[in-house]
Amino acid sequence: MLDSVTSELTLFNKTGGKQVSSIKDLPDTPVDLIINCLDCHENTFLMDQPWYRAAADWANQNRAPVLSIDPPGSGQGQAVEAKWSLSLCLPLPLAEGAGRVYLCDIGIPRQVFQEVGIKYLSPFGCKFVIPLHSA
Repeated sequence: MLDSVTSELTLFNKTGGKQVSSIKDLPDTPVDLIINCLDCHENTFLMDQPWYRAAADWANQNRAPVLSIDPPGSGQGQAVEAKWSLSLCLPLPLAEGAGRVYLCDIGIPRQVFQEVGIKYLSPFGCKFVIPLHSA
């Protein structure tokens, strides 16, 4: 397993959440919410894995609303259709299936932007999440 996946699973296990190792162990009935972190702009080769496709199919067939965290940019493919998407720090152009898009301030210091040559003026004010979709 990739080190990044192992690290994420270690963090998840600290939450007390239930981890399954087979799609057969997922519920047949709709759940309250699916949080999708499968689709991302890193490790796009995972989309070719059979377990990835099976998990995406389950999420799309479950009929539960989906919140995608840090979804891939447009043109990279998105396996799970989202009701909402949460982009981190700076907005990227997203695929059609991203749903309503929100931008989240993850606390990157202004100096980091300066060091890479980005003139950054925070749009967040006193909020940590702002909508990017039209009302």
